[in-house]
Amino acid sequence: MPSTTPILRRFSLGSGMRRMLLAGLVGAAASLSACGGSGSDVDRGPTTLSVSADLNGLYWDNSERRLFVSDEKTNTIRVWDGGSQFAQYAALPTAPASGSTLGQLTRSSDGSLYVTRFGFGLDGAVAVVPQRGNAYYLNGTDSVRRRIGMTPAPDGTLLDSWFIKGGVGAVSELQVHGSAATETELITGFGKPVGLAVVGDTVYVSDQSSGKLLSYSLAKLRAAPATLADGIPVAAFSPAEGIDLMTAASDGTLFFGGSGGTLFRVSPQGESRVLASGWPKIRGVAYDERNRRLFVAVLAADAGSPSSVRIVPID
Repeated sequence: MPSTTPILRRFSLGSGMRRMLLAGLVGAAASLSACGGSGSDVDRGPTTLSVSADLNGLYWDNSERRLFVSDEKTNTIRVWDGGSQFAQYAALPTAPASGSTLGQLTRSSDGSLYVTRFGFGLDGAVAVVPQRGNAYYLNGTDSVRRRIGMTPAPDGTLLDSWFIKGGVGAVSELQVHGSAATETELITGFGKPVGLAVVGDTVYVSDQSSGKLLSYSLAKLRAAPATLADGIPVAAFSPAEGIDLMTAASDGTLFFGGSGGTLFRVSPQGESRVLASGWPKIRGVAYDERNRRLFVAVLAADAGSPSSVRIVPID
């Protein structure tokens, strides 16, 4: 895996006209990248974008060609349009005493963004950012559940993964009705379910505690709830890898990293491949299928270093 390099550098006004023109050309190329450019206009990586944030979930919007990120440091959703900055997109509801603790980020067909809040057994929630108006929490969800993963199903409902410390972990389906939601448990028996993705009728779930990656039929889950033991094994990893949030391509290829600093790709046949290793902790991932590039949220290596979003080419 080639080492990642910065895509932009700042030049002072006193640097001369050539350097100013060069900076403008590089910035234009990055902007085209986010707007769905093609060929050499798209930055497919390897690239590192430094960002002063406590990153977690990522979401790539295929129609808008923009990357959305959840930032625990500022309790906001931020957006990347292709330059060097991650601008604030929306403020989230006031963080509770347990902290911001944001998780996976996703979007519904009406343009609303949804993000989980972990809550440490006190304040677990799902926050909504509508296209117009202020963000709010969904009413009717159980605040004891430590929520992490979230993904939409093809019919527009939401699935989320959660666990209760010293108890069970599960995947539930959220039926959203205005500002309220009802929860139905679909799969139980996990230790700490984190990664979650749906492709067609297939639900993929990763259990951080055991390192197992399993699949289920969504139609069958809706007909009769299942347990961890009912899942079809896809792949297995060492619990030390701490596999985290997950994203999927349309063919069922899965991408995720973890606290062990390794970035994985798993084919629909269950073949695992390491895309990168030796990185700091990895949290969220998002896939731009049109341009075959993966965005990866990487935490700071130490207190003196920034977090980053890394762009990885997928071939």
